Amino acid sequence: MNLYLIRHSIAENITIDKKDYDRELTEEGIFVINKSSKAWKKYIGNVDAVLSSPLKRAIQTAEIISSNLQDSQNVIKDNNLGTGSKTSDLIDLLISLEYKNVVVVGHQPDLSYHINNFCGTGSFNLAFPPASLAKIEFENRIKYGNGRLIYFIPPIIHI
Repeated sequence: MNLYLIRHSIAENITIDKKDYDRELTEEGIFVINKSSKAWKKYIGNVDAVLSSPLKRAIQTAEIISSNLQDSQNVIKDNNLGTGSKTSDLIDLLISLEYKNVVVVGHQPDLSYHINNFCGTGSFNLAFPPASLAKIEFENRIKYGNGRLIYFIPPIIHI
């Protein structure tokens, strides 16, 4: 399986009037994820599913990615992918779906924790800017320490 972890794109700042859950992508965020995901198509190709946190900015990011990396859009929202997501919940979800190429749109610091847990790299602090992409490859079962980090691409190289 190929797992593509993507942080949601650039979002509105937190305000008193808007809950964190409802923050949307900015115009710049829409531009960045659209341009980046179009460029990713060259080396990712089509993906089977795009899984997303239920937060608005993540869903918007997932929909743009899906439109650029899938022939027919397939965005699956899952509450376990929201802020504070656990790697064990992600593993359960991925095993239940049985797809070969899956995108997961989520949040920091969760995505860095997932990389640490999947790749058995120990504890390190990975800078994971908005609209960045990490590819993890699993030869057999999806489990802790069984993945290989193939690449990590920040969005700036596509802009």
